[in-house]
Amino acid sequence: MNTIKFYYEYEDYGYLSNYWLVDIDLDGKIWPSSEHYYQANKSLDENFREKVRAAATCDDAKNLGNSEECIYRPDWIACKDDVMMKVLRAKFTQHDDLRKLLLDTGDAILMENSQKDYYWGIGADGTGKSMLGKLLMKLRDELKEN
Repeated sequence: MNTIKFYYEYEDYGYLSNYWLVDIDLDGKIWPSSEHYYQANKSLDENFREKVRAAATCDDAKNLGNSEECIYRPDWIACKDDVMMKVLRAKFTQHDDLRKLLLDTGDAILMENSQKDYYWGIGADGTGKSMLGKLLMKLRDELKEN
């Protein structure tokens, strides 16, 4: 089985990264990246969410989402996969070029090659859950059916 590992937005398959800068129209606002949307949705505070949305870079958005300033919504652990899937679905359905690129990965196993993240990525030793890759493969299957 073919495996595609991705991580940095400027490398091969960088469009799979949440750091890929592309406008995403979601919840009545334009988000600069899926990372911005994901990090903002950790909180229910509208002012905080807007601060994350306006962050200059994906790193800035991530840092805000991981800061003490972020008051996590009580259901965050239960809903974070759904939030990620929602923004991925928007990203890959609102941009025909990205949808085609995702579909062009065929039946390859997609893995976020993060050395630090054992939930969204594969982690340093490759034993991580790779949930980002799993959600992208699920979305790819949905797009194939349509």
